[in-house]
Amino acid sequence: MEMSKWAPPTKGPIIVNLKSGRISDRLMVIFLSSRIAGRKPCCELFEKTLTDAEKGIYIEKWTATREELQLGDEWRIEKRRLRGGLSDCVDIVEVDNGRLSFIVVPTRGMGIWKGSFESIYLGWNSPVKSLVHPGFINLGARGGLGWLDGFNEWVVRCGVESFGAPGPDMMIDNMGNKKEVMLTLHGNIANIPASIVKARIGLKPPYELGVTGVVYERSMFGSNFRMDTEITTTMKGNSIKVLDVLRNLRSLPDEMQILYHCNYGSPFLEEGSRLVAPILQVVPRDPRAAEGIKEFGVLGPPEAGFVEQVFFFRLKSDQKGRTLVMLVNRDETKAVSMSFSVKELPCFTLWKNTNSLEEGYVVGLEPGTSYPNPRAFERAQNRVVKLKPGENYNSEINLSVHLGRDKVQRMKDQIDEIRKEIEPKIFDKPVKEFSPY
Repeated sequence: MEMSKWAPPTKGPIIVNLKSGRISDRLMVIFLSSRIAGRKPCCELFEKTLTDAEKGIYIEKWTATREELQLGDEWRIEKRRLRGGLSDCVDIVEVDNGRLSFIVVPTRGMGIWKGSFESIYLGWNSPVKSLVHPGFINLGARGGLGWLDGFNEWVVRCGVESFGAPGPDMMIDNMGNKKEVMLTLHGNIANIPASIVKARIGLKPPYELGVTGVVYERSMFGSNFRMDTEITTTMKGNSIKVLDVLRNLRSLPDEMQILYHCNYGSPFLEEGSRLVAPILQVVPRDPRAAEGIKEFGVLGPPEAGFVEQVFFFRLKSDQKGRTLVMLVNRDETKAVSMSFSVKELPCFTLWKNTNSLEEGYVVGLEPGTSYPNPRAFERAQNRVVKLKPGENYNSEINLSVHLGRDKVQRMKDQIDEIRKEIEPKIFDKPVKEFSPY
């Protein structure tokens, strides 16, 4: 069928069989609302199932481009499996909208490994050079810091049963008894392969491109969460949207935490780069962070032996409950921004790790449901979400790239509009409501 002569009917699904070698099997055009709760009805979509573990569907290699669909300008979605080393059997899906590209990793909890915008790198240079299959990760290693053995993503989720620093907590065992356990750094979700993965292509403007997935974090006598995620962009756009819905599948209430660990190196991070945000309060996590409180929002050059500094924030929002933060380089010609709802993600953390290039020169912008302290401490501060049986929790972040002084200035103006005349309250030492240290 020639796509240029095809038009969708007013309702109902259609099956279209394309003759191209790269999209040789059937793609379904979906004319219905998104399966993710709360989303408005969307336009027609091509949706291709790449993995469905329960149905026994798995496609190792698949590509879609404008040539097959005769749709839009240059764009591409490509799925493949990596081979060799610690990356063996890791699946990746690369989405390229013609200006912005990014790599989703279904094998690692639907995180985003790295990206590029107009040939400018998005992400950071971790000592962990390649993607690491979860089978090679021991989360309990090094006193609960094993999560770091696979940490190199641009965007990685922390959670969802727990996240934050390793620490003791209480659980109910299979015999109904309270038992102390040691929770590991940042939880499990980043090291759980997705059970369902689909590619998505919008057929009408603004021509949405992306990947959807389902990840289960579950155990017998333990938590049982389902995460539905959409990671999408639009053709020629400068932004990525990550929309997650977490559902408690248990018949009992259960605790949930999620944090988006968004990490940047050069060229957005350099000596003199700054955090720009509508800050209400900022608190150093510990005495080490307190040493740098006077310049908490200014980033330094690579410094061998630098010990991380972490700062906790409360941010002001607009009338719709959304806030906006930005990392801008020294001469304000390049910036990355992030917008999110403070109702969904009320806690914001800045992770400054301006160590040497060899050790990982990076800054983390981290919105979350709580701060990355041990879960027991965050529970005591009433910052751990408790979901009822079958209850959902929605969270969304939007990541954007801005090149040129004019575009960077427009984002600064938007942040100033949220901030208004409010001056931030800056604490020069840790505060017990924010930090156990």
